[in-house]
Amino acid sequence: MEAVKERPVLFASVIVMGVLIVIGLIVVFGTIIYRLSSSPDPATTPVRGQFGSVDVPVAEGTAVVRTTFIEDRLSIVTTNEGVLEVIIVDTKRGVELGRVRLVADGASSGAVAPPPSE
Repeated sequence: MEAVKERPVLFASVIVMGVLIVIGLIVVFGTIIYRLSSSPDPATTPVRGQFGSVDVPVAEGTAVVRTTFIEDRLSIVTTNEGVLEVIIVDTKRGVELGRVRLVADGASSGAVAPPPSE
């Protein structure tokens, strides 16, 4: 005990590090318990590929130019009267996320040539 009294900084450092380890363990186990207890009910959570069918409305005469699937997003490139439109669908939830209409530079809407088919 005499050696500890001669080095009070070392003794204080050991106490502080011990307290930090205990706090860290409390945070880790608290996070694990929180995530386990707050997880959504699997019966109500849609699973990939099990959301059913999704209707994506498009104008009559619209042609699908290309589709691309990246992770959980499906992009559908369509053209109607020369105007390209990209429709983005979330495949996990089966909902349309948005649309992007490609128009000529400087115009509010206009004809744009579709990209060459691959």
